[in-house]
Amino acid sequence: MKYKACEKCADSVGTINVVGNILMVLLKAYLGVVGMSKGMIADAIHSCADLLATIVMIIGMRISARAPNDRYPYGYGKAEYVVAIIIYFFLVIIAFYILYDGVVAIMQKHQIVPCFAAFWGGIFAIAINELMFRQSLCVGTQINSPSMIAKAWESRSDVYASIAVVIGILGAKIGFHWMDPLAAIVVGLIILRMCIEQIHAAFQSLLDRSPDAEVLQEASKALSRMESIEGVKSVQAREVGNKIEFQVELNVPGHMSVIEGESIKKEAKRAIIRQIGKEAIVRIRLHAV
Repeated sequence: MKYKACEKCADSVGTINVVGNILMVLLKAYLGVVGMSKGMIADAIHSCADLLATIVMIIGMRISARAPNDRYPYGYGKAEYVVAIIIYFFLVIIAFYILYDGVVAIMQKHQIVPCFAAFWGGIFAIAINELMFRQSLCVGTQINSPSMIAKAWESRSDVYASIAVVIGILGAKIGFHWMDPLAAIVVGLIILRMCIEQIHAAFQSLLDRSPDAEVLQEASKALSRMESIEGVKSVQAREVGNKIEFQVELNVPGHMSVIEGESIKKEAKRAIIRQIGKEAIVRIRLHAV
């Protein structure tokens, strides 16, 4: 992690998201009913789905953190991608609901004008969800957690949904009743597009997607600076949860002993991890030349 404080933040982000979403569900549901706002009620359902997704995310991160064992010798890193896919499927369902509700609302002839209590509730929800988004994205980036980053962008979709509610309430107040459902439809399309992109990325990672070419280049540079080897034969890598797993083949002198070979492996592992600046699994094969 970049900063020591990130560790405390990472430990608390799950609890903060759970408590925040519980408050959002209760507040939005109450103001949606009292303020007679269909958009706010739909937003409360959105936050309820977020609460479930947060719980799934916490479970996924705990599973992913388990140490490798005889049954799963490569660890549980891919559990985070499965969790990320589950979260985005939640959002797909929510997006279709928002689209459906928006179309139905536009087709209705008689619409109820919501009161300003729902408007101020929407403003408050925007602020809270934006804070949760920034914290989750920061932590997810620092610990390289796919499910945490997925949860962060889910909080950002909450911001968009609440903005749509606020715009709709203002529009209804000044006589443009179609603004509320139209804004909901636009937000639903934005969320749907984001879900498709993120689900595609998670599936790619489940299929052992290679990290960015820069990561492989940095690892190769670190290995090429080692004076105890004859050369770098190949460097391959794949993403496994919040880690990168490297498969490295090095050329070494034919007269090298087993002890010297093990020393080279340890040196190579340290060089790669130091160069890329993040946690990694490094598997090395030596070839005598």
